[in-house]
Amino acid sequence: MLNTDLVVAATQAQYQGGVVEFTGITTDSRNVQPGQLFVALAGANFDGHNYCARAVELGAAGVLVSKDVELPQGIAVLKVADTLKGFQQIARAYRRQYTNLKVLAITGSNGKTSTKDLLAACLGAKYKVVKTQGNFNNEIGLPKTLLEIQPDTEMAVVEMGMRGLGQIAELCAIAEPDSGLITNVGETHMELLGSMENIGRAKGEIVVNLSREGFAILNGDNKYVMDAARHTQAQVVTFGLGEECDYRGTDLRTVGLDTIFTCTEKASGQQVQVRLQLIGEHNVYNALAAMAGAAVYGVPLEDSAKALATARLTGSRQEIVYTGTLTFINDAYNASPASMEAALKTMHEAKRAQGKGRTIAVLADMLELGAISQDAHRRVGRWAVENKVDYVLTYGEEAAQISAAIQEADGLTQTQHFADRLEAAAKLRAMVEPGDIILLKGSHSMQVDKMLEMFK
Repeated sequence: MLNTDLVVAATQAQYQGGVVEFTGITTDSRNVQPGQLFVALAGANFDGHNYCARAVELGAAGVLVSKDVELPQGIAVLKVADTLKGFQQIARAYRRQYTNLKVLAITGSNGKTSTKDLLAACLGAKYKVVKTQGNFNNEIGLPKTLLEIQPDTEMAVVEMGMRGLGQIAELCAIAEPDSGLITNVGETHMELLGSMENIGRAKGEIVVNLSREGFAILNGDNKYVMDAARHTQAQVVTFGLGEECDYRGTDLRTVGLDTIFTCTEKASGQQVQVRLQLIGEHNVYNALAAMAGAAVYGVPLEDSAKALATARLTGSRQEIVYTGTLTFINDAYNASPASMEAALKTMHEAKRAQGKGRTIAVLADMLELGAISQDAHRRVGRWAVENKVDYVLTYGEEAAQISAAIQEADGLTQTQHFADRLEAAAKLRAMVEPGDIILLKGSHSMQVDKMLEMFK
């Protein structure tokens, strides 16, 4: 139920009029559906208040605003001090209506979107599930996900991103999760947080306020993740490849572009073989996290294994794209040192499984690494040599260090640096041969994935 009574109670909005039932809520005036409440968010480069009239023309039954707007009679106008805060308060109140609903929140330096997709697939074997769409994991995207909950929804899987201390705590205050999952802690956001310990603290906020009835599902192989176990009263459940993990992966092998492994539940000794249509050890971690998260809510391991066999990830995250005889690994949504290393290992595995073809990595800048940026990019170059990449094309100011490290390593990997994406793309187009495996990887704003358009 979403109506003016709920909005007023949640936000203390100024409102005069009768009860109006809304069919939904939106922040995008271009996509208003009849009967919805339009929230006029304001940012540095836009102000939703300028589009209230347009929203009404498209059928909005009401608007949430922080300043006066002129609208036709009969439109519910609810006024608050801050429309973003009001939007979040509405989402929290809406979530609270469903007392039997369980909310499971996910964060981590790498793999949180992939794990979200896999966990939703596993939980879907038993429950009606709502999950974060795309990577809507911030202070606007999270409320949007919560407002997708329906009366028959049993589980909500919500992704939480952050760039600093306190931000995940703020998201948890909106979603009020029953359980939290941390995929890993790596060197993302080092520029702002300064140390791995601080990154771990920021990610750990997701489990701090969980109740004793909830679960803290943690990467047992990552010491910075396991630090969070000391700050929660929830039941701690671990996943990973280590012997002490509650849900452990063993016997990993690559078959074609699939990965097969065995998941063992420590408490029962039960084992199940899992086949993923994904490659790379990092995806085994993501799958183990999903299986652990589903198991604590009663999903049998066998059912999770069946769900994982057909699970798909959100686009641009290790997306395999075949164009003629070329195989692209499109992993260009974002980049960190850990995800770069994993992607290079994945390409090496793909070549070994395919048994032929050259490997070409197109690598661009990893952003927000601060003081460690030069060292991190040079490490990527050394990893490229270690994984026997045939050719590495780089572009971007920071990525020049990748090529420099490759040249200094004196290995078999050949490399060339370019001023921008267009120059690198032209070189790629000129050099590809039938059977090549091509990795596209870099921070999202570097737009490495746009190179695919040349080959489609």
